[in-house]
Order: sequence, then C-alpha cells, then structure tokens
Amino acid sequence: MPQRTSWAAVLVAIFAGVVGGFAYGKMSPALPLLQREFGLSLIQTGWLVSSFNGLAAALAIFFGVFAGRIGAFRLCLAGTLCIAAGSVVGALADSAAALIAGRLLEGLGFLSVVVSAPALITAASTLERRGIAFGLWSAYLPLGVSVVIAASPPLLAASGWRATWWGVAATAIVCAALLAAQSRHYAQARGGEVRSLASIRASLAQPVVWLLGLAFAMYTIQHNGVMVWLPTYLLQTRGLGAAPAALATALVVFVNCFGNVIGGALIQRGVPRGRIIGATFIVTSLTFLAIFSAQLPDTLRYVLAVFYSFITGLVPAAVLSAGMRYARSSAEVGAVQGLIVQITNVGIFFGVPLIAASVTWGGSWDAALWVLLGCAAVALASAWIIARFERQAQNG
Repeated sequence: MPQRTSWAAVLVAIFAGVVGGFAYGKMSPALPLLQREFGLSLIQTGWLVSSFNGLAAALAIFFGVFAGRIGAFRLCLAGTLCIAAGSVVGALADSAAALIAGRLLEGLGFLSVVVSAPALITAASTLERRGIAFGLWSAYLPLGVSVVIAASPPLLAASGWRATWWGVAATAIVCAALLAAQSRHYAQARGGEVRSLASIRASLAQPVVWLLGLAFAMYTIQHNGVMVWLPTYLLQTRGLGAAPAALATALVVFVNCFGNVIGGALIQRGVPRGRIIGATFIVTSLTFLAIFSAQLPDTLRYVLAVFYSFITGLVPAAVLSAGMRYARSSAEVGAVQGLIVQITNVGIFFGVPLIAASVTWGGSWDAALWVLLGCAAVALASAWIIARFERQAQNG
C-alpha cells in the first residue's frame, strides 16, 4: 500500500484511458465524411465503428491475465503506443479495409489500456482515496469522446478527417512519455506476478462479476448508440450543420463525466452496486420514452438526452471499480477487469450495428427505442440479482 496518493500518477493513468476515448470517439463526427469517401451504407458504417471493439470482444480476458503476468505498467505503456500506431495507419488509409485495419490496431491498444490502467491507479492511491480515484477513472471514456467530438469540427473543416487521426496519434505519444515519467509511482504494477489458473478461475467464477459485465454491456449499447449515431441523426433528420451537431453531441457525452464522479462518491460511501445500477436503469428507461415521444418539442427532447447521459454516468463508477472489489489479489485485478471489458465489448460489437439495422428495417430512428428498452430490461434483471448477492455477502 502506498503511504500517500500520488494524484499526478493517478491522473496520468486516467489520461491513458482518455486517449483511448479520443481514439474511439473520433469516428463519430467523421462518419458522414467516411460514408461519402468510401461509399459505405449505414449498416456497413456500424460495423466500421464496431471493428474497434472486435478484439476486446474476443480477447479482453486474456489481456487481463497477461497484464498480471508482464506487469500492468508495461501493458499500459505498450497500449498507448499501439493507439498511436493505429491512428497513423488510419490517417494513411486509402480504402475502407485499411481504415478497419487501423481501427483494429487502435482497439488493441485501447484494450491494453483499459485492463491495465486500473492496476496503475490502485498502485498510486491509498485505500481511503481509491473510491474517488476510480470515480474519476470511470469518466475516461465520456471525457475523451466529448473532447474529441468538440475539437473535430474545425479539424474536419480545415484538413479533413485525417487531421483528427494525426492529432490522436500525437496525443498518444505524449501520454506514453508521461506514463514513463511517473513510473516510480507504479512500483506495485511494474513487475509481473504468475498466478495459478485455479486462483484466477476463482476470481472469475464469481457470478457478480459476470452480472456486472452484462449490466455494463447493456449500458454501453445504450450510451454508445446515442453517442455514435446522434451526429448522423441531427444531420439527416434535423438539418443541423456538422459543427452544431458535433457540439450538441459533445455536450451530451461530456455531462456523463459528472455522473461518473457522483457514482464514485456513492461507492465510496458504501452504496450497493446493484442498487445504483437498478435505480439508474429505471430512470433512464422513463427518460428514453420521453426522448422518443414525437409530442415533445425538440429542445425538450435534447435536454432530456443531456439528463439521460448525466444520470446514466452512475453505472460506470459502480462497475469499473469492481476489479478492485472482487479480485482475490492485486495480480488478478486485470483478469476481473478483462472479463468485464470482454462482456461489455461483445455488447458494443453487436449493439451499434443492431441499432443501425433497427433504424434501417424500421424505417425511422424511432425503431431504436425498442433496442434501448430491451437493454434496460436485461440490465434491471442483472441489477436485481447483483443486489441479492450483495445482501447475502453483507449478512453472511
């Protein structure tokens, strides 16, 4: 245990996640340009977005175990460099296949960061400050996505979508340098520790971990559906320009960070994870019904979308701190985190194209509501079971 929290080291580890958010979020405002340049349909564009998550959907748990064996610091550092390399490949792409190859490489780096950075945060923080630190960590994706979406319009207007790819590559290299500069604070996460398969299996066999992953997968299908398709929706159905659509989307995504911080505070105070997840999905389901109501004016529906993003931010804080809570040792944090990430990315991989397909076959964007409400039903069932396990653990 460190004697005191090194907030500089904690923030650099979080910044590595934010860079991953840059890599993921840069696709959303560029989708109309990519569709025109490469002649992509709406469903093909959905698979282009999901290719980023393809490796995580298949390999996250193995990367989590790998992080424990080689050391989380090494894997996180390699992940940022991989994001940089993937962005360079994408910036130079002259076909959709080359662009997807770059996205897969970026996805490899993103996966490496998200399974290893929590161990760096654990190594750099005291137990008393860890709940706050993980509350901040859970904001890495909405913060990265909202910043890159807000910054994209001038870059897209001045230099095209490739300028954003080059910018993300440069930022990832800077992040790698900052990680190296803070390496002394990650001492617990620098060396690998070999754990037996039986020990790792004991951590991963806990039903709560699987249920948390399932609930988070439902959250990501919902939130990514809003985040990825909102700019396209505003352009195609509301006639907004590219810059206003991007800024409107950035605000929706950014307020999620405030929910993340509040969620971290609730975890710090000992509020059960199942209760947080269940209450959040009840509120967001009612919010979606209002958002998709044609009787409400567009301004109110947009305000409700902002509120949805804020309140649903409680869920990542409840889930992404679970690696610290349910791992049997520090060396198994990555494995638990990897399992949650893998389940989550299976949802993302199929969720974004599923929303695109529902809109295409349903004939309007209103058809996406049934996908979002279906996700909420699954998450609520998971939350109820999680709450039962938590009560049993507390009483037993």
